Amino acid sequence: MRTAQTRLDGAQRHAISYACGSVTAYAFEPDATHFDTPAPTVILLHGWTGEAAFMTAFVAPLREAGFRVVAYDLPAHGSSTGSELNIPLGVASLAAVARAFAPVHAIVAHSFGGAIAMAGLARTVPSQPAVRANRLALIAAPASITAITRDFGATIGLGRRGQAALERRIHVVAGNPVEAFEGRDQLAAIARPTLVIHCRDDRELDFHHAEALAAAGPFVTLEPVKGLGHRRILQAKPVVERVARFVIG
Repeated sequence: MRTAQTRLDGAQRHAISYACGSVTAYAFEPDATHFDTPAPTVILLHGWTGEAAFMTAFVAPLREAGFRVVAYDLPAHGSSTGSELNIPLGVASLAAVARAFAPVHAIVAHSFGGAIAMAGLARTVPSQPAVRANRLALIAAPASITAITRDFGATIGLGRRGQAALERRIHVVAGNPVEAFEGRDQLAAIARPTLVIHCRDDRELDFHHAEALAAAGPFVTLEPVKGLGHRRILQAKPVVERVARFVIG
């Protein structure tokens, strides 16, 4: 089995600064560009407890199509600095990476990375600059941060007052209440071609998250898969091929 470091061989390593530290980005340049202008970028965004190497199955087909492909470690993950990750920190880092490797054609995001991508594109964190991309691919992404927050509160035994305090804190940190981060509403505000791929037997994020995202509008394409769970989905050849076709357009 290839190690994480081996999967990043061939990439140019960059330290991208943002307000709270720096993130480590790995840029894979195209073998040959198919564009008249500098190669547009596809950003690969991993999920909670992940790292850039987990997204590298998407690199080869996108490079072959002429794109620059940039995977990076989110704050407090992989080789990036920091001790915590939340949506505002994720959006801040994404905005910095997008600025460093502009223009961005597409973002391919897994799990919590999808929540960060939607918030960045919809500018739901008002203190952060807008992130722009033409296309968005969401793999096993959450539709409702509200539901996840309340499930978390129930899991650790928060009562009504404790849950209210947690959500007030989120409002202060993010600049918006937790309800502002509903995926369907954010996708409707973005209104860009979006691909949603989700496993029907995902045990970490139920398939209803994908159905909720797909309800955002006719610009969303839902592709259900089976037997790939929440993480193996990133290595499945049919998923990689479908994402590449979507990104290429």
